[in-house]
Amino acid sequence: MKQLTELATPFASVAESSELPGQELAWLQTLRQRALTQFSEVGLPAKKHEDWKYTSLWNLSQHPFTHQAGASSVDAAQVEGLALLDDAYRLVIVDGQYMAALSQLDNLPAGVTVLPFSASLASVEQQLGQQVALDKAGLTALNTLLMKEGVMVHIAVDTVVDKPIELLVINSGSTADLATHLRNMIVLDTNAKATVIEHYVGVTDSVNFTNVVSEVVLADQAELFHYKLQQESHQAFHIATIAAKQAAGSQWHTQNITLGGKLSRNDVHSRLEGEQSHTTMDGLYLLNDEQHADTHTRIDHLVPNTTSNELYKGVLNDECHGVFNGKVIVHKDAQKTDSNQYNHNLLLSRDCEIDTKPEMEIYADDVKCGHGSTVGQLDMDQLFFLRARGLDEVTARSLLTHAFAVEVLDRIPSETIRQALSAVIEQRLPRGINN
Repeated sequence: MKQLTELATPFASVAESSELPGQELAWLQTLRQRALTQFSEVGLPAKKHEDWKYTSLWNLSQHPFTHQAGASSVDAAQVEGLALLDDAYRLVIVDGQYMAALSQLDNLPAGVTVLPFSASLASVEQQLGQQVALDKAGLTALNTLLMKEGVMVHIAVDTVVDKPIELLVINSGSTADLATHLRNMIVLDTNAKATVIEHYVGVTDSVNFTNVVSEVVLADQAELFHYKLQQESHQAFHIATIAAKQAAGSQWHTQNITLGGKLSRNDVHSRLEGEQSHTTMDGLYLLNDEQHADTHTRIDHLVPNTTSNELYKGVLNDECHGVFNGKVIVHKDAQKTDSNQYNHNLLLSRDCEIDTKPEMEIYADDVKCGHGSTVGQLDMDQLFFLRARGLDEVTARSLLTHAFAVEVLDRIPSETIRQALSAVIEQRLPRGINN
C-alpha cells in the first residue's frame, strides 16, 4: 500500500543520508531495513485507523523538519533549573545529542549501567524491538528507522538503585523545526529495583518534533517506578510509545503527565506474562489553548493471577481536545485476574472537547474487573461552600481544580517525586470556567 499523503519531510531520504549509530552491526541494519520497508508502504497513520480516528497527523505530515541540530547554548546552570530533581543520576540530551559534560553519571552503584543509547547498541540486540511491533499503525517504524540517541538503563540481579535516574531531554530552540528520534531501553534483572524519570522540556516556544519509543523489560520480581513528564513547547509535536513485558512477580508503576505540545500522542502498553505480576498505569493531562493530547493505553493479562490498576485524569480548558482510549484484555487462560481502569475528566470551558473510551475484553470467567469514565465541570455546591467561607471565586476554583488533579499524584509513593511533580502541576492549573 502506497502512502496517500506526500510528506513534507522525506524521512526515508533522511535515513539514507544520516550518520546513524550502529551502521557496523548487521542485525541492526536488517532491523532498520525492515522499518524502512514498513514505513515506505504505510507511512504515517491516518484517521481511518481505529486507534487514530480522533487524531490527525496532517499538520505533522506537511511540516518540513530538519534532522541536523546546530550549536546550542544550554549550560550546567540551565540544566539544574530544568531538572525535576536535585539529587538524581542524570543523563542529558540537548537537541537530540548526548551531553556528557551536562550529565551526572559519576559513582553509579555496582550493578547499575546508564549509557547513551548510541553507546549501548552492541549490548541490546536481544531486547531492542521486542516490546513493540513495526507493523502497528503508529510511528514505531519511523523511530526504528531514524533512532539515534536515548538512554539504556540496565539494573543487575538483586540491585536496588539508591536514587532516581532522570533522562532529561531538552529542546533548546536553537535549531528551528528540529526532529529527534529517541530510543530508550530499560532492563531490570531478577529482583532489581529502580526509579526512572523521562523528562522532556522545551526551552522556547518553537516548533519541533519528538518521536520516542521506550522499551521496558522486567525479569522475575523486578520493580520499576517509571515516570514521564512532558513539558515541551505548545508548538511542538510529541509522539511517544512506552511498552513493557513483565515476568513473574514483577511490578511496573508507570505515570504519564502531559503538559506541553500542540499535538501529543502517548501509547502505553503492558504485557503481564508471569503470574503475580502487577501494573499500575496512571496519568494526567492538563490542556489549554488549542492543544490536542491523545492517550492510548493497553494492558494484556496473559496468565493467571495478575493484577492491574489504572487511573487517568484530564483537566481541559479553552479550545483544547483530549482523547483517552484505554483497553484491558483478559486473555483466555488469565483466570484470577484483578483489574480496574478509570478515566475522569474536568472541563473548564464550553469550547473544549474530550473523547473517552475505556474498554475491557474478557475471555476468562473467574476474574474481578471494573472500568468507567466521567466527564463533568466543577461542582457548584463545593464552589459555594468555599465561597461561603470567604474565598474569592478564582481561588475557590483553583483549589477545586487542584484537588481533582492531584489525586493521581497522591498515588506516588516517593514524597520527593510527588512534591516535585505537584509543584510543576500547580504552575499549570487553569483557574475556572470561561464563558
